[in-house]
Amino acid sequence: MERTFAIIKPDGVERNLIGKILER
Repeated sequence: MERTFAIIKPDGVERNLIGKILER
């Protein structure tokens, strides 16, 4: 899921937010 999102929005900030959500 993270890889797919990275392709849609290759943004460091966006990826950081996704990581926080996954951590939760």
